[in-house]
Amino acid sequence: MKQQVDNLIANTLLDEGEVYLPEVGTLILYRHSSKLLSKRELQRPYRELRLTKEQRGNSITAYISHIASVSAERASDIYAEWLAQSLRNGVLTINGLCTIEGGKITTDKTFEDMANPKGRGTVKVNPHTNYFIYIIAGLCMGFALGIAGYVLYTNGTLDNLLAKKSIAPASEAFEGVVEEPSQPVESVVKPVIEPVEPATEQVAEQVVEQSVEPTILPMQKGNSYAVWGVYNELKNAEDAVSWLATRIPEIEGVNIYDYDGRYMVALCEVASRSECGRKVSAWKALHKSCKSVWVYTRK
Repeated sequence: MKQQVDNLIANTLLDEGEVYLPEVGTLILYRHSSKLLSKRELQRPYRELRLTKEQRGNSITAYISHIASVSAERASDIYAEWLAQSLRNGVLTINGLCTIEGGKITTDKTFEDMANPKGRGTVKVNPHTNYFIYIIAGLCMGFALGIAGYVLYTNGTLDNLLAKKSIAPASEAFEGVVEEPSQPVESVVKPVIEPVEPATEQVAEQVVEQSVEPTILPMQKGNSYAVWGVYNELKNAEDAVSWLATRIPEIEGVNIYDYDGRYMVALCEVASRSECGRKVSAWKALHKSCKSVWVYTRK
C-alpha cells in the first residue's frame, strides 16, 4: 500500500504540479524559466520540488478515494496508515520521490530525471556572428558572376544584347492583334499544357519527407501509459522515439501522445494500470535506460 501511495503522489505532482499532504504540507513542482547567466551561457528551464505549509491544490486523500474507489473516510484511513509507515524519527520518506526532514527536501534521482529529462545544465551561446562565412560566400558569388560574364562575352551574347536599340512603339507592338471573337474566350482559347519533366528520385524523396507529419495520438480516459518522458518541443519527442527504435528495438508500440499541450513519449498504452506496471517492471529489469520509466493513468 505504501508503494502505491508513493507512486500516486509522484504521478499527481507530474500531472497537476501540486498536491496537499495533510499534517505535512503542500508539495509543489515549481517551474523555473530559462535564464541568461552571461553573454555565453544560458540556464535551461527546469522544475524543482518545493514544500509549503499552506494548503494548496487537492488533498492526496481525494486522489486516493478516486483511484481506489473508496469513501472519503476510508481514504483518510489509508493515508494515515501510509503516513505512519513513511514517517520515521522526523524523516518523511516517499520512495521514488523525495525525503523531507525539518522542512528540507532532498529529491530522489528517479523523480529528478522524470521532472527534468534534459537535466538542469546550461547551454552555450555564441553571440558573435561568423563573418568569415559571409566573406567566403561573397567571393564565391563574385567568382561565379565573373565566369558567367566571360562566357556571355566569348559567345557574342553580350554584344547582341548591347546592340539592341529600343523597345518597339506600342502601335507597332499591337499591330497584328485580331478583333475580339463574338463567342466566349473559353471556347476559342485552349490551354496549352507544357510537359513537365519527372522529378529525380532525390527530389521526390525530399518532397515525401517534407509532407510526412508526425503522428500525435490523443490519450484515452482510463488507459495507462508507460511514460519515457514528457517534452515541450515536438522535435525532442521525435528524437526520443528515434533513440528508442535504435537502442531498444524490441520495445514495440512506442508513440507520441498529446499531454495537455506537451508531447509525451510512451512505450505502451494499456487499459489496465496493473498490467502497465508489470510491463514497466520487466523493462526496468532488462534495460538500465528504462529505470526512470513511470506509469501514468489518464483520468
